[in-house]
Amino acid sequence: MAAHRRRHHHHTYNRFRYLIPAISVTSGAILMLYGFISLLAPSPDHLHHFVPRKSLSEDGVVDDSPAIPSLFKVPVSGEMVSDKSLWNTKMSEFYYGCSNASNKFPKVETVTYPNRYLLIATSGGLNQQRTGITDAVVAARILNATLVIPKLDQKSFWKDSSTFSEIFDVDWFITHLSRDVKVIKELPRKGGKDWIPYNMRVPRKCNERCYQIRVLPVLMKKNAVQLSKFDYRLANRLETDLQKLRCRVNYHALKFTDPINRMGQKLVNRMRKLGKHYIALHLRFEPDMLAFSGCYYGGGEKERRELGKIRKRWKTLHVST
Repeated sequence: MAAHRRRHHHHTYNRFRYLIPAISVTSGAILMLYGFISLLAPSPDHLHHFVPRKSLSEDGVVDDSPAIPSLFKVPVSGEMVSDKSLWNTKMSEFYYGCSNASNKFPKVETVTYPNRYLLIATSGGLNQQRTGITDAVVAARILNATLVIPKLDQKSFWKDSSTFSEIFDVDWFITHLSRDVKVIKELPRKGGKDWIPYNMRVPRKCNERCYQIRVLPVLMKKNAVQLSKFDYRLANRLETDLQKLRCRVNYHALKFTDPINRMGQKLVNRMRKLGKHYIALHLRFEPDMLAFSGCYYGGGEKERRELGKIRKRWKTLHVST
């Protein structure tokens, strides 16, 4: 048996011994062909040179000079340096926004039905509410409805009385989405009186078909529907153009008001002045977060009592010492 195995291995070795030179010759030929093709191909510099930058100067003259990509420079000790750049390439002008609508996405005028209004009552903290606002725009698009500026949650744990227009630039929001969804600031009056919308909820992670089955018939009958406790009420997976609309809302349409932007810039300037490196600041050290963590943080008996009261709202919380 041992002699038979030795003969088998010897025979296998002899077969592969003759294949090795053939494989080497083939690999070498492929590498030479690849190198030849690379020499013939135009360089990125050559491609970049022929891309014109057509823009109007201050005197109205068209500028056809080659486009020069702007560099993202890293500030070091308060100065901008040119030897360090991030995300820079001479091919960058060929990139396009991944959130842009495709040519197959119909214009808002062709899909919005008259006398069909969707209202949203958000829920939770600001992050949850931001998600709700983003999903509300997409839900209005699915339902071919006009969206009324969403209501922020003023009754939850934080008791924040801020309105949408006090946090976000409402005019920018409406204008930026004007090609996607019709948005108005308030529900119009009906018969000279305040119009009370029909109130309902949808399940969490409700997809397009879910909205069309559950909400659309009610909306067609009542004409004005408010979806309450609107947090994570839209499915994560949607048709591609609807996902892109989500991105346009979250990253482009939702812009903080000037006072909030000024305060944020002031904080950034202070951090840059006091430190030599970037600082990531996450403002999430709040009582509900502490309660959800299930831990105590050295605040003594007073802390235990306060966190104990909060935890009674969520009986399933795990508590550790």
